[in-house]
Amino acid sequence: MTAPLRLVALETSPPAFSTEAAASMAREIFGVDGTAHPLYGERDQNFRIKTASGPGIIFKILGPNEDPGSVEFQTEALGHIAMMDPTLPVPRVRRTVSGEAYTRITDERGVPHIVRALNFQPGRVMDGVQPSPALLRHAGSTLARLNLALGNFFHPAAGQRIVWDLRRIVDLRPSAKLIDDAETRKLIEAVLDRFIAFLPDLSRLRHQMVHNDLHPGNMLVDDDATQITGLLDFGDMIHAPLLFDVAVTAAETVGEMPPLDYAAQIVAGYNAVLPLRDEEFPALFEAIIARHALAATIHAWRRHNDPAGAEKLGALSALGAPAIDAHLSAGRDAVVAKFRAAAAAKPGVTNLAERRFHALGRGLELSYQEPLHLVRGEGVFLYTPDGTRYLDAYNNVPSVGHGNRKVAQAIARQMETLCTNTRYLHESIVDYAERLTATMPDGLDTCLFVNSGSEANDAAYRIAKIVTGKTGAIVMEHAYHGVTDVVAALSPYYGPFAQPLATFVQTLPSPDTGADPAEAARRAIAALQASGHGVAMLLIDSAFVSNGIVNVPEGWFAAVAEEVRKAGGLVVGDEVQSGFGRLGDEFWGFATHGVEPDLVTLGKPMANGHPTGAVVARRELLKTFTDKIDFFSTFGGNPVSAAAALATLEELQSRDLQGNARATGQKLREGIAVLNHPALGEVRGKGLMVGVQVNGNAALAKGIANAMRRNRVLIGTEGPQGNVLKIRPPLPFGAEHVEIFVEALRASLD
Repeated sequence: MTAPLRLVALETSPPAFSTEAAASMAREIFGVDGTAHPLYGERDQNFRIKTASGPGIIFKILGPNEDPGSVEFQTEALGHIAMMDPTLPVPRVRRTVSGEAYTRITDERGVPHIVRALNFQPGRVMDGVQPSPALLRHAGSTLARLNLALGNFFHPAAGQRIVWDLRRIVDLRPSAKLIDDAETRKLIEAVLDRFIAFLPDLSRLRHQMVHNDLHPGNMLVDDDATQITGLLDFGDMIHAPLLFDVAVTAAETVGEMPPLDYAAQIVAGYNAVLPLRDEEFPALFEAIIARHALAATIHAWRRHNDPAGAEKLGALSALGAPAIDAHLSAGRDAVVAKFRAAAAAKPGVTNLAERRFHALGRGLELSYQEPLHLVRGEGVFLYTPDGTRYLDAYNNVPSVGHGNRKVAQAIARQMETLCTNTRYLHESIVDYAERLTATMPDGLDTCLFVNSGSEANDAAYRIAKIVTGKTGAIVMEHAYHGVTDVVAALSPYYGPFAQPLATFVQTLPSPDTGADPAEAARRAIAALQASGHGVAMLLIDSAFVSNGIVNVPEGWFAAVAEEVRKAGGLVVGDEVQSGFGRLGDEFWGFATHGVEPDLVTLGKPMANGHPTGAVVARRELLKTFTDKIDFFSTFGGNPVSAAAALATLEELQSRDLQGNARATGQKLREGIAVLNHPALGEVRGKGLMVGVQVNGNAALAKGIANAMRRNRVLIGTEGPQGNVLKIRPPLPFGAEHVEIFVEALRASLD
């Protein structure tokens, strides 16, 4: 039986010269006098020539079918690598006594062979060494350095049709039928077919010169097995997708740990030097399993056609089916997530919590009894350094999803171009202001940009004081509006650090207490007037989050707003948590209450995590303020922030994430209610702002949240007594995520 096509390295036919002949040729051709010791070679006959002093050389007698162009290719490549990165441990070409990179000899039958030599590299072969994580990362980083050095090199021979090129799977596919075991054959054929279908995607990835064979048998390590000291055998170099090199090393580095753990460490080391692109992570999964399938297929062909050549490939072929099973059982998404997390993690991070306490102080709270170390986010999921995936049902800041590519690209493009302040003309801030105010009621048409929701609420209070000439403010009991000194006074939040109300602040009871809203507003107004402050503003979070995400009686907010306006105060809608479509029915939370504020404050999700905030005002109000106050924020509304906010708004609108919040929020509340568990009470909220009353104290609510964390779903707690589960995921949260959430909650309650 013959191969479907003539491919380099399919048939192995190394020469068979004696050690005495090799030693003699080394002495005569290269001037190196020593004893010859045979080494393995798939297509070449290799010897180490040991000398009485010095490291000696590797003497190579090439097979009769080897192309001189391939030898020239390797010679030039090694010279280029040495020039680009002189410290890379690659072989150095040893020239003949006449100064040539190679020459020719003939065997006893008159068949010509190319002979060449390389300086010997000290170290022991990594194959057989139990690799530590540090060694694996060093292997990855060394490979990345090699790829960087080869990035600007090309040679015509790089197009050789070599059997170990994964793209040749198309040619080798018929040979898979030679695999004897039926189950293994079925598995290998399925992976080969899978990779053939993947080839169009592969062609769109980064291509360059790659080693294509950097497995442990072609790497040398130091005596302690902590460092790579040598990279060997450049005979399989080709121009191919860059990730082929990562795939080979990741696939063929094995030991006592699961194969995925080895691969993740190699990816971590590689990415620290040469970052992989987003689209290369899933391609890496496909290439790794394809490499195993290719090895099994070549082994099967050789067993039938080249038994001597098959012998050395047996151990690698035996890895194939178990390694493929490990990858497929874990699933591509999980493996890719593990690789991404490994790439994002900083190696060697230990005692991170203690380091954090030392650097940041112990007063900065950590979520959960078992603090969570996160290194990457994607969509509605977050990942730890080992690739463990958590469903994020808590973080409302990345409103259009963690790692949103369009937002990230907008930030990067603008940062590379210009980032300055708003005292210069620039289109992006004007574009965003126009797009933003178009979503607001008529009259809310002018923007003041700052950097956070706290700053926005601080600015809103300043505007209200200037416009009204009063200083009093009305907020909700247990309200939270931010962290500046003034805004903290407007935030009588629950907890051990709650302070007595400032004299310029009055509060309203929560809407779920049944208190008459108009009467409560009149009492607060009277108190402010009696103290001489008067009423400057009413500041309301439209989702009533810190009150426990309560269901608000129809007309409640409007009744309070009417009384405040009668007293001459402004109505300020704090949309930091409730805005941008989160409540589903309306784009802005205040609209769900039938109220049109005088000022609207924005922050958190406005730019998907980029620090951005704003006050949207009626034009005449902002003019009154700026006529009297020279207000300026250095970073507020800078071009990068504007680009991030604009990309976020475009994502919200083009993907109809408001509609998704409405539909998915309904499914989520229904799914929680169906559990009908005695620990859970009323399920409240709108869209993807959900509160679940816990029939117990704060400790029970915290216990449920910690159990959810152990079940890989993240939520928080809220409310005056801390006994409300707070659920406010990124807005791409869909029906499939509701199922994960509900099952995790069921398990946590049990």
